[in-house]
Amino acid sequence: MDKLKEQFKKLTGETDEELVSSFLLKSQNTVLSKTNRSELIDDLNDYVLKLAIALYNRQGNEGLASYSEGGESESYQSEDEILSGISNYRLSAMARRLKDEKKKSQKVSN
Repeated sequence: MDKLKEQFKKLTGETDEELVSSFLLKSQNTVLSKTNRSELIDDLNDYVLKLAIALYNRQGNEGLASYSEGGESESYQSEDEILSGISNYRLSAMARRLKDEKKKSQKVSN
């Protein structure tokens, strides 16, 4: 997560640790939920970062779908567009149960 924090700070210029952590945690939870996983794998870090940056950039305009004034318009990618390739990493309910059971049995044996 530290690597993601540094990347987020570099790309946004944000220095508030609490704010950075908040956006990354919210994004991580969304990615985990959409992939039916209990732990983040390295391949999903880019999705977490992209979503966190998108959420950060929307501050104050959370519900804005599009805006136009004086010839300038503004619109945002939807969460589904940002996370469009994430379905490749989704675990089925059975796969998640098996993975969680295996993890539990490894903890018990240690």
